[in-house]
Amino acid sequence: MAADRSALKKLLGEVFDHCREGLQEEIGPADYEQRRRDFVFHMLDWPKDLQFLSQLFENPEGRDLHATSISLISFLYHVIPHLNAAGRLLLDEVPDPFAQDQGAAGKPS
Repeated sequence: MAADRSALKKLLGEVFDHCREGLQEEIGPADYEQRRRDFVFHMLDWPKDLQFLSQLFENPEGRDLHATSISLISFLYHVIPHLNAAGRLLLDEVPDPFAQDQGAAGKPS
């Protein structure tokens, strides 16, 4: 990853502090620090997945369909839960604007 990981970790912690101002008084310092660490973890656990997606978008030609399918499925299974968790920690709730348009299998209706 190109960015200095410690600088990125520090920045993400500061983003959490900025966006969750006042939360520490509601839940206490220990719980606050745990949520902050969890947020940073969920934002930093998938750089290889991001690298894969970036390379796929930059150079889609000539890729093996089977290998790309497996990698894309792996990306979705790994990254979406991390983003959902990070979103809940930072925002309390992350609405799904597409949920009303999807059937039981999660496919557009």
